[in-house]
Amino acid sequence: MSEEHPPSPRPRRASPPSTTPPPGPNLQPHPGRERWVAAAIVLLVVLARSLVFVFWEQSYYDSDQAIVGLMAKHLSEGRAFPVFFYGQSYMLGVEAYLAVPVFLIAGVSVAALKFPLLLINLGVALMLLRTLEREVGLRPYVAMVPVLFFAIPSPGVTAEILAPNGGNVAPFMYTALIWLTRNRPNWCGFFFGLGFLQREFTLYAMLALLGVELVSGPLRTREGIRRRITTFRTAIEVWLVVHILKGYSSAAGPGTSTADLMQSGESAVEFARRFCTEPGMVARGVRSLFVEHFPTLFGTRPLALSALGIESTARQGFTGGWIIFALVAGIALAGVAIHLFKERRWNPAHSFCLYLVFAALLSEAGYIAGRCGLLSYFTLRYELLSVIGLTGLGAWFLAVTPPGRVRTSWMALAAAAVLVTTIPATRLLVEYVRHEPENVKRKIVQHLDARGIKYAFGDYWRAYLITFMTNERIIVAADDFQRIRQYSDMVKAHKDEAVRIAREFCPGGRPAMPGLWICPYERVEETPPDSSQLPTPNSQGKPLEKPK
Repeated sequence: MSEEHPPSPRPRRASPPSTTPPPGPNLQPHPGRERWVAAAIVLLVVLARSLVFVFWEQSYYDSDQAIVGLMAKHLSEGRAFPVFFYGQSYMLGVEAYLAVPVFLIAGVSVAALKFPLLLINLGVALMLLRTLEREVGLRPYVAMVPVLFFAIPSPGVTAEILAPNGGNVAPFMYTALIWLTRNRPNWCGFFFGLGFLQREFTLYAMLALLGVELVSGPLRTREGIRRRITTFRTAIEVWLVVHILKGYSSAAGPGTSTADLMQSGESAVEFARRFCTEPGMVARGVRSLFVEHFPTLFGTRPLALSALGIESTARQGFTGGWIIFALVAGIALAGVAIHLFKERRWNPAHSFCLYLVFAALLSEAGYIAGRCGLLSYFTLRYELLSVIGLTGLGAWFLAVTPPGRVRTSWMALAAAAVLVTTIPATRLLVEYVRHEPENVKRKIVQHLDARGIKYAFGDYWRAYLITFMTNERIIVAADDFQRIRQYSDMVKAHKDEAVRIAREFCPGGRPAMPGLWICPYERVEETPPDSSQLPTPNSQGKPLEKPK
């Protein structure tokens, strides 16, 4: 009788090699509880610092944001098909499309308009935390520390990345998505193409990815080059589809087309035309970066929040506060530099950290070149990626520094830096909960309602703001720079009952409240001035800076 043998196992098919870098040496199996607790803390922090700007409409809201709200309203009602920001052919209207389902469910409001951006903020924070744990190899509680630089930035940054005015939070979102889809070139190209058309600063993320792949090796292989060619091919296809759709868009509001645009352009052209080559630009810009920009961006500069356009009596920063952030960044940079000098070989687990740092450096260089070295807190929105650049640098330091006194001391400094931004954010929230500031914008609406005014002309920074806040119950057409043509036609058609809203004395007018005069209807020029002549007001309505 022959001896029976068990059947031999079927040979397994070899799996294709993965291009994702192996986890770092610090990566150990973590209990699910630690991962969930870290995620919950980050989400709660993001939610807490966002409450004021999402649910109190007077906190940070202007006509640029109202334009996006009106785009979403017209979309939800089937009255218009905007592709780009009303009045121009660049800055893709993604934020308007995201707001449509919220409007259909919850109704039209400033909070509903900003709610999708709150979700994006939460998503970016989770993507940073997830990637630092799974790819860089940090424990969830450790990874949470550098993520807090994004989770609770200065109030000025928080206000900007929750403002639906074209895409301030978009570069953060696309930076995370481009990295997560880097091994799926079609998806990567889709996000790059979409992101660049929405906010051209997305280019920094793609350039950073190319730089990292050149350093770590994938871009020096045939497969890596093929992958990126596919990425750019898909991005071009996205560009082509969007520009075909542009021909059918309601470019300046309901009933219009691209022929009605007062200004045109492409994202690439707008990006390129901002750069200058003035010889003294670099030195002046680098100085301004450290003296003006970073102190405002990271909240160390003593400054009233009202100077940043936030309706509040609170302040941020304190004298010498910059030292904390300087130590955090300096120690992290020194630790990473020492590690690289000793190892002299690249660890793929650190690629994500390098990616965030590269994106931030490119953003800073672009900001300096784009503003010819003249940086100010009025243009803070043009350079926000330095926030996650510090996240990347801090995570890199934690990944290369073994547990011990140096690592613990740095984490204590990082906690102190986060406290610098947490204090004004907490004061702002307490102020709105206990003694909500007067809603001057809503008070203007009440004055107009009390006088039975349904049609009016006014300056840009009041016209669309009032129109959106009243859900188009009151139509105010801009008499200086028009983005929605239909409103001007409607007001002129009701010129017998229309008025003009002014900020100061006007002949034959009467004051309604401080800073508001109701004036007789005047003939408005058919062709408004170019937007480059249009000042951006602060919360008191005083001209400050040219718009984007």
